Amino acid sequence: ARATAAASAAGAGAALLLVPSVLAAPAGGAEAFGGASASGLGFCGLVLLWSVAVAAEGPALVAVGQELAPPGSEATALALPRAVGDAVYIVAPFLLGTVADASPGLGVECAVAGAASLVGAAALAAFAGSSAGDDDG
Repeated sequence: ARATAAASAAGAGAALLLVPSVLAAPAGGAEAFGGASASGLGFCGLVLLWSVAVAAEGPALVAVGQELAPPGSEATALALPRAVGDAVYIVAPFLLGTVADASPGLGVECAVAGAASLVGAAALAAFAGSSAGDDDG
């Protein structure tokens, strides 16, 4: 579960990190699929990648919490990812809004969120690697 959580977080982070480059792409060029521009299709593709990665990440993080929970603390471990996620949804819009207001480019706030996701994925991967042998089975 730890490897799945780290890989899905890395996928989500990479998708968000690429948003500014897709939004900065020239709007001209051949129109495809009913008049959608290449940058529009690229943006939709990144949103789809991000959505799939986040959908895989949520249950994987809950599973990691359950794996690491000491006996008798399973309920707390089950609630912790949800509580942390809710806290992020309260704080992140303000932080990313400040980044968006201060930045001249489109999608910079997505890149910041993507970079934060990649840092989290790297930390989880390092944690998974360092504690892989710690499982009692």
